[in-house]
Amino acid sequence: MLGFFNKKNKKENALRAAVSGAVVPMSEASDETFASGMLGNGVVIHPSDGMVTAPCDGEITVFMEDSKHAVGLKTEYGFDLLLHIGIDTVSLEGQGFESFIKAGQKVKTGDQLIRFDKEFIESKGLCADVIMIIMDSPDLKPMEYRTGIQAVGGETIVAEIFI
Repeated sequence: MLGFFNKKNKKENALRAAVSGAVVPMSEASDETFASGMLGNGVVIHPSDGMVTAPCDGEITVFMEDSKHAVGLKTEYGFDLLLHIGIDTVSLEGQGFESFIKAGQKVKTGDQLIRFDKEFIESKGLCADVIMIIMDSPDLKPMEYRTGIQAVGGETIVAEIFI
């Protein structure tokens, strides 16, 4: 019985989906810069809703306050993660986005970061995919990505980190 409690309290070394939807490999991103892995590896999520949540504990390092389409997070694991909402959505200048964060803020897994209007973005002829990019760094730990699944934002593991 005590093992049950220990297992429940054991921390998983993982990133959770930033948004609910279908998870696909980075190579399937609709933008060549992301698909090529130029910025780093990760996953793309075809969102079923518009709530972006923190995929792990960390600190907001960068937030595009005007456009609200991207947020940088220094993860609890020591590497940087970029959450990018849509392709060319910077052109919307914040329309269709609502933020709940600011740079320097500490966040916990599942905390609400940004809400976006998927239908509005798509009505403008833009892609609303949410791209989770693990930024390349010398300290980056090996990871295994989980794709080809339906994820629940803030809950479903999309990357296991080998520490």
